[in-house]
Amino acid sequence: MIQARDKRIVFLMKAMIAMAFIAKISLGAFLPIPRSFLFLVYQQGLHPFVNVFLCFLFGVPLMVMGLKARGRSHISGIYKLFVYILLFVLTVQTVLQMAIVGDAEESFWMQIAALASSLLMVVIYGLIIPSLWNARDFLFFVQKWAGILVIISLFAWLAGGGAVFKGGRFIGIFKHIPHMVTCATIAFIFSLGTFSLSPSVKHKIWSLTIILISFLAVILTGTRSSAGAILLAALVTVILHRSQSNHARLFKFAAVGFALTFTFTFGVQAFEFAKGIATGAESLAGREAQDGVSSRWEEFERGKDIFVEAPWLGHGLLSKFAGGGEVEVSSYNSFKDPHNIFISAGVIGGWPLLFLSVIAVVLMTVGGLKALRGQEPVKRQIAIYLLAHIPILVIYHVHLSLGGMADRMYWLVFGFVAANMSVIATHNSPRKKTLSTFGDAS
Repeated sequence: MIQARDKRIVFLMKAMIAMAFIAKISLGAFLPIPRSFLFLVYQQGLHPFVNVFLCFLFGVPLMVMGLKARGRSHISGIYKLFVYILLFVLTVQTVLQMAIVGDAEESFWMQIAALASSLLMVVIYGLIIPSLWNARDFLFFVQKWAGILVIISLFAWLAGGGAVFKGGRFIGIFKHIPHMVTCATIAFIFSLGTFSLSPSVKHKIWSLTIILISFLAVILTGTRSSAGAILLAALVTVILHRSQSNHARLFKFAAVGFALTFTFTFGVQAFEFAKGIATGAESLAGREAQDGVSSRWEEFERGKDIFVEAPWLGHGLLSKFAGGGEVEVSSYNSFKDPHNIFISAGVIGGWPLLFLSVIAVVLMTVGGLKALRGQEPVKRQIAIYLLAHIPILVIYHVHLSLGGMADRMYWLVFGFVAANMSVIATHNSPRKKTLSTFGDAS
């Protein structure tokens, strides 16, 4: 009988998580390789088709063995119900889009592939891995990957690599800015957890180092929302962390005291500066000042115009690849990819998917807050990552791409927040059926 801790299952889970990082690495910062080569290299890194192929190569066996494994963690009933409805809606909407729109045969198979990739991503990262893997091992594994890649990115910068900047913003060894931002924020917030969870002084030094360099990396990217997210995560972590020693309690007291003193002394100035950063009146690092509110509103209006063209059916999972006559990875059009989770969902799947996106935001908020009240520090730290990113989730797009780093990490976080940290047997023992709220597993 296969066990959840089977070495083959652990290897496949690690491979699937590692692929989220590997797929977005660009080797152009330090290796003379072509920007694109056949279907193997794209933007000096792994081609998206290769990424999808490897994800199916690792993911399908993981799914088969995972469903047969004993000792899986219980996943919240409400969360699983939401996922099943999401999978059903995506399938029905895609079938209707293909039947009614009736594009060329190539488009038909591309839509089938896009649907299969999205379903695989949601099931593997949102259900299978969180139910099979220990949350502490997940936290430390992801922190190590993200931390090492942030270090390599900063070394590439210090070595004088001009390729690590794009448009004045730091992209490190990744293909685009969002991947660098995602990696740095993961490294920062997860390192807050590994710092408090590890009893090893050596590992605490490692975690503290990653916290400092990932903070620098986020600032270099000039991403206002992520800078706010990591500062909020740091504050919540310090407040909620249970101090085990007098030194830790003293540090916690000093940190909270400093925050309060700073707020009372420089609160007005800090608020005005933060407002300037948020609205774009002030610049952040190398990023020029930009009116973030009006630019987001323009994207909202543009996305709404696309949504009303097909409000009930949607334009499909490939709608953002609309820059050319054929569906290709190079035809990605950001104007067709609204930066608003609700409008983005509506563009892809019409009102049904838009309605589900509203429910998703409510569930993740409730589940994250409930996890903060729990007794499990690992789950609490993962919930902090989720809650700190909810504003970013709302002002970005719906995450259904197997090729995205953030997409896969978000679904992993959703699953672990919805999972019980205890393990149950899945065979030869009665299962207690519960329909608990998303994240009610502490």
